[in-house]
Amino acid sequence: MYAIEAKAVLSYFLGDWEMHRVISEFGEMTGRATFRLNGESDQRLDYKEAVMFPRLGEQKANAFREYEYRMTDAGFDIFFSDGATKGQLFLSFVFAQASILTSHHLCIQDHYDAEFVFLSDDEFELSFTVVGPKKDYSIQTRFIRA
Repeated sequence: MYAIEAKAVLSYFLGDWEMHRVISEFGEMTGRATFRLNGESDQRLDYKEAVMFPRLGEQKANAFREYEYRMTDAGFDIFFSDGATKGQLFLSFVFAQASILTSHHLCIQDHYDAEFVFLSDDEFELSFTVVGPKKDYSIQTRFIRA
């Protein structure tokens, strides 16, 4: 089993990643994600993703999202970096095992459970399950170093 220490996560993420995402009852999409050092702190990363929704018939990225990853002693916190929720905490991840970080977040009445699984030096997965009175879906994203 692949193992990574909390202090190594920041350098692990740095760079460009190809991504493949599956959203339940919606479909699949591909794209690219980038992690760059944040200019304000050496313990923060800026994350940007650009994905293509194939259903829309376009052949270029048509969905974008940005986050800020802030390293902690036990894992990292993810903050929104765009939109109406900019600056707000999205999820906090802590190590559950040597290669797995988990998070639980209650947003009003919807429960977000998420998991990062580090598979190798060049591959990781991020999974979300969202359940509540207004939401019921899952998202699985695989990242492979570009």
